[in-house]
Amino acid sequence: MEQIAQILAVIVLGTLVGVEFGVAAFTNPIVERLPDDAYWQARSTGGRVLGAVMPFWYIGSTVLMVGVAVLGHAPAAIAAVVLMGLVMVLTLTTLVPMNNRVVAWAGGDPDQVPPSRGLAHRWDRLHWLRVALIFVAFVLMVLPA
Repeated sequence: MEQIAQILAVIVLGTLVGVEFGVAAFTNPIVERLPDDAYWQARSTGGRVLGAVMPFWYIGSTVLMVGVAVLGHAPAAIAAVVLMGLVMVLTLTTLVPMNNRVVAWAGGDPDQVPPSRGLAHRWDRLHWLRVALIFVAFVLMVLPA
């Protein structure tokens, strides 16, 4: 049972790391080159779509990681769970509120002012921190294997 939990945790967490890295390294830098209206529309749409899926992915990853830590009593898996807890705190207290401001911008309304690109750049920097923490958690989950 422990091995199955560990395999599932590595697969789910590994794909999460890949998607989050892809957003940070490729999607957002490409979107950054767009004119303002297209930029905010892309950021808003991306934030809405990923914002709907990511909570389930993060919760699923965390549950699997906790399962591995409980079943295996491996210090590395326990450390990975702690790191994922930090990621969740960072996400819920900082990144989600920032993302919600971007998602709230609908565009098309001349009276509605989009958020500043500075907000998006701050989100991007904090997102890189989140990617690094998730990557370390992933490595810690793979070590006991």
